[in-house]
Amino acid sequence: MCTHTPILILEEVERHFGGPDTGVGPVSLTVRSGEILGLRGSNGAGKSTLLKLMGGVLTPQSGSCRRCVELEGRVGYVPQEIALYDTLTGLENLRFWGRVYGLPGKAIRPRSQWLLERMELTHKARAPVGTYSGGMRRRLHLATALMRTPRLLLLDEPTVGADPRSAQLILDLLRHLRTLDCATVFISHQAGELEQVCDCILTLERGRLLTSGGEGDGG
Repeated sequence: MCTHTPILILEEVERHFGGPDTGVGPVSLTVRSGEILGLRGSNGAGKSTLLKLMGGVLTPQSGSCRRCVELEGRVGYVPQEIALYDTLTGLENLRFWGRVYGLPGKAIRPRSQWLLERMELTHKARAPVGTYSGGMRRRLHLATALMRTPRLLLLDEPTVGADPRSAQLILDLLRHLRTLDCATVFISHQAGELEQVCDCILTLERGRLLTSGGEGDGG
C-alpha cells in the first residue's frame, strides 16, 4: 500500500440529489501523494459525483472534505465530456489553458511542447482540433489539465473511446506523474485498465464504497 503523506481526507461525506438512493455517501477515504487510486462501479453508482466532491466542484451536504495546503490551486479535474476548442489548434488550446491557469508566458511554451511530445501530438500541434481523432482529443484533453503541474489529478473515464495507443500513452503519463508525487484518482470501465496502474481499486455501489483492494502492479 502507498505510505506517502495524506493530501485529501473524506470523512462521512454525503451529497444526495432528491433522495437517499441518489448521489454519494456516507463515504470515508484518504488519498495520499504519489498514489493512483481507481474507481469502478455501475452507471449511476455515484463515481462522477464522488470525483467532483474530491475536486471541490461539489460541496458535501454533510461530513468533511479536508485538503492539505499543498493542493491550493494544484488540483487537475478532467471530466468525461471533452472541453476543447475545435477551431483552435492543439498548441493554441494548450496555450489558452496555460493563460487560464495563470502561468507566466515564458513557462507556457516549453510546457506545451513537452506535453505535445509526451502525448505524441507534435505532428498535429498546428492543426485544428476539429481534425483530431477521438484518441488524439482524449490525449489533448488530459494535456490541458496538466499545463499546471497538479498535486492531485482527478480523471473521469480518461480513455473512453480512445484507441489502444492513446490509452497506453495516458496510462504511461499517470505512471510518470506518480514519480512526481502527484496523486491520481480515476474512473474507468475499460477491462483490465485499473489493474495496470492502480495502487488501490475501490468499488462504488449506490453511492457507497463496497470494497478496497485489488492492487495493481504499481508499474
